[in-house]
This record gives sequence, C-alpha cells and structure tokens, in this order.
Amino acid sequence: MGMKDKVTNKLLQATSDKTELNKKMLAWNKSFVEVNKTLGGNIKKSTNNK
Repeated sequence: MGMKDKVTNKLLQATSDKTELNKKMLAWNKSFVEVNKTLGGNIKKSTNNK
C-alpha cells in the first residue's frame, strides 16, 4: 500500500462522521489535484466505491 493510499484511508477513518472536516478534506483534495496537474501528473479516477 502506497503512502497516498495510507493517507487516504486514515483521512476517511478520521472524518467519517464529521461533516465540517469532510468539507475541509474535500477542499484539500481539490488543492492536491490542482498541484498534481500543475506538476504534470496524471490522475486516474477510481471507479471503485467503498
């Protein structure tokens, strides 16, 4: 399991029932996506919903 997967799993566990934190995490995720695009990385959307 890569670092990104570990962080994602921990964030999901930490924010599962806290709506305000969920909104913050979504905003952070959007920021990370933009940075990744700027740096030239390709993001593949996951089709698996847990």
